[in-house]
Amino acid sequence: MKLLNLILTFSCVFFISACTVRESNETLKPNILFIITDDQSWEHAGCYGDKALRTPSIDRLANEGVRFENAYCAAPSCSPSRAGIFTGQDIFRLEEGGVLTGILWEKFSVFPRLLADNGYHVGATGKRYWPRTQNVEGAIDEPIAKIYDSQLHDSTPDFISKRDYSANFKEFLDDNSEGKPFFFWVGTGEPHRKYEIGRGIGTGIDTSKIRIPAFFPDVPVSKLDIADYMAEIEWVDQAVGEMIDILESKDLLDNTLIIYTSDNGMPFPRAKATLYDHGVRMPLIMRWGNEIKTGRVVTDPVSLIDMAPTFLELAGVEVPEEMTGRSITNLLFSSESGDIDPDRDFVVTTFEKHTFCRPDSMGFPRRAIHTDKWTYIINFEPDRYPMGNADLFIPRWDVLGDTDPGRLKEYFKQNVENPEFITFWELAFGKVPREQLFNKKKDPDMVNNLADDPAYKEIKTDLKTKLENYLKEHNDPRSRDESPWDTYKLDKS
Repeated sequence: MKLLNLILTFSCVFFISACTVRESNETLKPNILFIITDDQSWEHAGCYGDKALRTPSIDRLANEGVRFENAYCAAPSCSPSRAGIFTGQDIFRLEEGGVLTGILWEKFSVFPRLLADNGYHVGATGKRYWPRTQNVEGAIDEPIAKIYDSQLHDSTPDFISKRDYSANFKEFLDDNSEGKPFFFWVGTGEPHRKYEIGRGIGTGIDTSKIRIPAFFPDVPVSKLDIADYMAEIEWVDQAVGEMIDILESKDLLDNTLIIYTSDNGMPFPRAKATLYDHGVRMPLIMRWGNEIKTGRVVTDPVSLIDMAPTFLELAGVEVPEEMTGRSITNLLFSSESGDIDPDRDFVVTTFEKHTFCRPDSMGFPRRAIHTDKWTYIINFEPDRYPMGNADLFIPRWDVLGDTDPGRLKEYFKQNVENPEFITFWELAFGKVPREQLFNKKKDPDMVNNLADDPAYKEIKTDLKTKLENYLKEHNDPRSRDESPWDTYKLDKS
């Protein structure tokens, strides 16, 4: 009987303690520092295994927090990706907001405004939603009301933003005289192109340690261009360290949820503006003092549209029903690594249109479903060129306009007639079939399409069914064979 009483007593204490911890997590309104880079694929940070990059501050966030191994943006283009983050919705639901130069209408709730309406001190520095101003009645010109961009560096390397991100963050904190919980968005301009040629080597990046993806030729220009891209990530890492120091100096670090991520993948051929992993798989790291168990690696697939409902839930704000993102608080507060939530087994990514690089400004619509092992892609218009036409020159974006101009792209163009180079050209710029299937465990760079292999028919059918059901459930016009994106009047400036 004594043993039974002891067991019952222990069980009650454990239950009450668990409830108390959970209640604390639910009622504590965290400060939130959201750092989002511009065009960074998931693997390019030391904590993700990159041997060439030196990112001690980003790595510190991972060591003292949670690193997500399978995080995806909503779309591989900056404006729709950011629109998805702000609204917590799949971008195919956002009308013109789902393309690069579109409009995000006021009818869509954006989480920074909801936080501000519920007592948060809200601000931003750097890139938020672009284009930010359309001067169209009913459009969201600025998702975040208070902008801090006045603090500038005296000088910076070529093509590096002069904004002093950490100084602007400090100014924002100094303005919080009422001591409100805060949300601050840091949108870096890096590592978006252009790059200072040779800066990577100049900063000491060891090109012998750079991994060349299987869809790039193993030639010096590949490593040199990647090194210049990496130098900009290292610039961001310095700013991350400065912001951590500011939080520590103000005794705010332990109650600040710090998030590090990016909007879409690296601005290179077969990466940005594609639904392959180098286009949509993002770094995602979250640190929150003692509130979450540190040093964990979560492998559940998550989407950046999950950020809005997560932030709102943590802040005690009602999550709008229209948000299709799902809060990841259960993953944050878990003590486990690996797969945690059995109901979270895939994410969906979307692409409609990036630049005006095809006749009649047509897009290249595609959808993809991603698990930790597989990616299945459906290309709705396989007769079009996925990265644009090679004979259609747009001054701002060059030919093949959905791939940013740069040194490696120039190398591709110069070698288009080289028979030894044809495989790389086709992978980067050639037409693709309607269906693509990749085993990412065996083929991490996603160059071997298994969609027509009978051995994988069952896997393809299962993924296709899940994707189609998701698109129908969440009201994607493509699930009804509709294409409203072709009718939108978009800003071509």
